[in-house]
Parts: sequence; structure tokens; C-alpha cells
Amino acid sequence: MSKQKKRQQSSAEKVSAQQNASTPERSVKQSKKKRPPALKKRQHPNWPLTALAGAGMALTLYLTLSVWLGDTPLYCAEGSSCDIVQQSRWGTFLGMPTAFFGFLTYAALAYIGFKVRSPERHWKSAWTISLLGVGYSIYLTSVSLFVIDALCAYCLVSLSIMTVTFGVIVTQRPAGMKDFSFTRWAGGTAVMALLVIGGMHMHYSGVFDPAAGPEDPYLKRLALYLTQENAVLYGAFW
Repeated sequence: MSKQKKRQQSSAEKVSAQQNASTPERSVKQSKKKRPPALKKRQHPNWPLTALAGAGMALTLYLTLSVWLGDTPLYCAEGSSCDIVQQSRWGTFLGMPTAFFGFLTYAALAYIGFKVRSPERHWKSAWTISLLGVGYSIYLTSVSLFVIDALCAYCLVSLSIMTVTFGVIVTQRPAGMKDFSFTRWAGGTAVMALLVIGGMHMHYSGVFDPAAGPEDPYLKRLALYLTQENAVLYGAFW
């Protein structure tokens, strides 16, 4: 009887050992099943994003070349609302036409739409750049309405293109991004955009460069008076 009990005990120990050995394998298999599948690379360019960015590039390149060549854009005659906006201090940034920075923004979006195939990097970079573009366009439009008191048709078209682009990016968010919180991501990028636009506003306010700030009202009135009177300066230099 004692030998039989020992045999039963040893067989039971073997069964429990086998069960314990199989438990880690099962846990590993279960953990593998719980992991989200890796996002597949895009097989083709993001044509909606690329097309919208291409349209924005064409518009801003035309405006930039018009400034550099000294030409007047179509429907932007001297003294018109468009001309007033273009000639304001918001018409340039860091010595370059504002449209040139719009061109760089659209060019970056076109590159992302055509070349970047990693779904997560594609969406995050396109979201960030288009959000900055929308924020800056809204800022300039608000300045045109409430400060300059004039609207530029080209600026409104650019705002429309950038808004539609951002809307497309929002709808294209890939599902299954690892450790991704949309609320945290949207809030963080919105704060970043506000800081960038706030820095630009400080530039236009003359905080960093007084020459880029508001004009002296006396000097502005004097210049307008001399222009209306067709004043000519005569002088000599030795």
C-alpha cells in the first residue's frame, strides 16, 4: 500500500509540474494576442492631402513671386482691400513675404502626403503642420477684420484650403496607434500652436523688433500728406 501511494504521489507531482510548465507558455501566447497589430505602411501617396497642398503651393508661390518681382497680383489694384492687407506690416515676416512662409507650409504638407508612408508619422506630422497653418491663417484673418479693416481675397482662399486640409487630416486618423491618447495629443499640439502664433504676434507688436511694430501715427499722417501734395525732396550730398 505504501508503494502504491508513493507511485500515485509521484504521478501527481509530474502532472502538476507539466501544468506549471505550460502556464508561462499560455501567458506568453495570451499576451501576444492582446498586443495590437502593427500599422501597415501606406501603399500609395495621400492624394487628397497632396492635391490640397499643391493648390496652396500654387497660390502662395504666385503671391510670393508677385512681391519679389514688384508686380501687382490680379484683382489687387493699388488702394484695394487686398493691397492694403499686403502692404501692412503683417504682409511680411522676418523680411520675407508672408506668402513665402505659407508656401513652405504647403510644401511640407505636400512632401508628407507624397513621401511619408509610416501611418503614425504621416498623420502626426500632417496634423501638427496643418494645425499651425490653420491657426496662423485665422490669426491673419482676424487682424484683417479687426485691425486693418480690410480683407484680402487671396488670404481667404488660403484659409479655406488650409481649413479643408486640416479637416481631411482629422478624418484620416489611423486606428490602432500604440499608447496614443487623442485628447492629450490634440491639447498638446494646440498649446504649441498658440505659443508659436503668440510669438509671431509679439513680433508684429514690436516686442522683438521695434521696426516690425506699429507705425508712428504722426509720421504716417505726414507721409500721407506729403504724398497727397506731391511733395518732392531736393537735396545735395557731398
